[in-house]
Amino acid sequence: MKKTVLALVCLSTLLFSQVEVGKPIKKFDLKDQFDKSHSLTNSTKKIVYVSSKAAAHKAKEFFATKDKDYLSKKDILFVADVTAMPTIIKFFVLPIKGYDYPIVMLDDEKLSKEYKPSDDKKAEKIMVITLKNGVVEEINYFDNVKDLQLSIEG
Repeated sequence: MKKTVLALVCLSTLLFSQVEVGKPIKKFDLKDQFDKSHSLTNSTKKIVYVSSKAAAHKAKEFFATKDKDYLSKKDILFVADVTAMPTIIKFFVLPIKGYDYPIVMLDDEKLSKEYKPSDDKKAEKIMVITLKNGVVEEINYFDNVKDLQLSIEG
């Protein structure tokens, strides 16, 4: 019985592993609001990931001040996790309009579990994942636009 429980615990961490420093990141191919596909590749340097409405508004506020090709020039993907959004709201809100830059929409429960922080307080923040050749080098969480800008621009 103990071996079965241990095996299930190990298996569950493999199935629902989250982003970790020093580990390869789960690849994806998702669409933005323009219906254009975006893939997480080895050349992607950062992922700006938001899973709450407040964090999304702050990140969008920052990117709205930049050129529409700002993200692609810096090899950054801006990912908005919309899995928690009620279906009826998604019907009226998605695709997200009014922004010149791409907002990659994550609407897959399984993939969301791999990216979304398990800590609810961190899930309310802007998460910036720094990558090198598809491996997570650093994960930072920000409450404000100024810190997000420093993380991206140095």
